Amino acid sequence: MTRRPTLKHIAERVGVTVSTVSLALRNDVRISTAMREQIHQVALDVGYIYNRHAAGLRRGDSGTVALCLNDLGNPFFTEFITAMEQRFRVEERMMLFCHAQESLAVQADFMRRMAEHGASGLILIPAAGTTRDDLHGVDVAHLRHLPLVLLSRDVPGAEVDRVINDDARGMTLVVEHLLSLGHRRIAWLGGGSTTSTAKDREQAFREALQQAGYPHDPRSVQYGPTTLAFGHRGLEALMDQDCPPTAVVCFSDLIAFGALSACHKLGLRPGVDVSVTGFDDMSAAAYTTPPLTSVRVRTDLMGARASELLLARISGEQGAPQQVTMAPELVVRETTGPAPFRSPEEG
Repeated sequence: MTRRPTLKHIAERVGVTVSTVSLALRNDVRISTAMREQIHQVALDVGYIYNRHAAGLRRGDSGTVALCLNDLGNPFFTEFITAMEQRFRVEERMMLFCHAQESLAVQADFMRRMAEHGASGLILIPAAGTTRDDLHGVDVAHLRHLPLVLLSRDVPGAEVDRVINDDARGMTLVVEHLLSLGHRRIAWLGGGSTTSTAKDREQAFREALQQAGYPHDPRSVQYGPTTLAFGHRGLEALMDQDCPPTAVVCFSDLIAFGALSACHKLGLRPGVDVSVTGFDDMSAAAYTTPPLTSVRVRTDLMGARASELLLARISGEQGAPQQVTMAPELVVRETTGPAPFRSPEEG
């Protein structure tokens, strides 16, 4: 294997100094046009490749940013990537990705490796169960000087910037919508209880029903992973009850998609026999059969804002951590409709 060509190789061929070659390759006007063209041609001939890593070490900025996602199997999380990648590309920064798969160990290993390799900053969608100590504890001193922004999920007590959705407000909009349609037996298909999003959405769901005078019924709750399969199984279990719900509120669109599949299997018409709502308003939500009523989470704006916060910290901006909370929007489609008639015996 031949050695990688360096600035010194080019300088020796042209008969100039290394600094002259460096300036010419950056098209510095202090080097004549003829000399710049000659040096560029020699660089092309020898196969010179700009060493960004070495340049990063010289200026103390690697030019890379890291993104740790918790679940690439959920399309909702991948929707953040587009806005972030576009913003970092403008800054000529390369993104490095990790799929933590909801593993605290994988997440911790990736953050340590990024700090060791000199990543300029990190955007983290925390794995379920992430605590303040995972970001500020004595065992993670390597994160002390790594700019970090939390996205989508919060970590209570973490002293870092974060960009999150107003999940409580979004869920309140869902419940108010269903109550206005006459629904009173409203069930919950949840996505666990170890993330801020799961906790905030379920708590808001319970509180909205309580304030409307309809106490939460434990029988109308199903917990499970944020998957299509759970949504399908959960809907079947709810509708198998003696007094099934007239509406089912799903923690996420992914769960709702599974619930709609179960409706079709059971011969139930979503929006007529039972109303179903999602949360996130992924791009696929508008194309289910029928189209899904969901809470729109502005992944594009959140991804862009998280990128801006990280770039500001990388550039040296000081100050207290910022919390940016994005307002959600209820998008009403065809999976919700008036509550079906039930006889007094049915409740």
